[in-house]
Amino acid sequence: MRTLGLILATPVGIAGHESRSMLRIHPIDHSDSGVARQIHALLHMAHAQEAQHLGRHGQAGAARSAEDIQASVAFYLGAFEGDSLVGAASIAPDDEPGQIAIAMLCVAPACQRRGIGRSLVVEALRRGETMAFAVSAAADNTAALALYRGLGFVAYRRGALGIDRLAMVKLRRDAMPVTIQVKPS
Repeated sequence: MRTLGLILATPVGIAGHESRSMLRIHPIDHSDSGVARQIHALLHMAHAQEAQHLGRHGQAGAARSAEDIQASVAFYLGAFEGDSLVGAASIAPDDEPGQIAIAMLCVAPACQRRGIGRSLVVEALRRGETMAFAVSAAADNTAALALYRGLGFVAYRRGALGIDRLAMVKLRRDAMPVTIQVKPS
């Protein structure tokens, strides 16, 4: 199985959606307690919004604790507008061999529909271009499914999660082929 070492690169800023300030996406150190707390707060807001959207009120507590985030083996990317963390994604080993997972993607509710989630996924894919990626989403989360399908992910498994049996879809995007150019001698 490939390691996540191919993803771990020097922080790079990329131009994103034009707004009052430029969107910057780069690796973040989730082992720092302050950063972990920021990710947790963002994740908690996103889970509360998703719970409301899915009609699962009172289930926003599903977000992991800041300590869980801090201890995670995942690789994290952060999206920043100015000094504010407005989105985050984590990439971790998948439970299936031969692929890695976008384990978490969240954008602050006030910053959604501006391409931030897409920019985070594109940056993750760029950093792991030789790897297959997988992601899971609620079957009725049409926005998330459209985002992933628009980036070349294809649904390949369905299932249910938790006591309430939340319908889930798992999607996969195969690794991009690597071409090696050989100079004629």
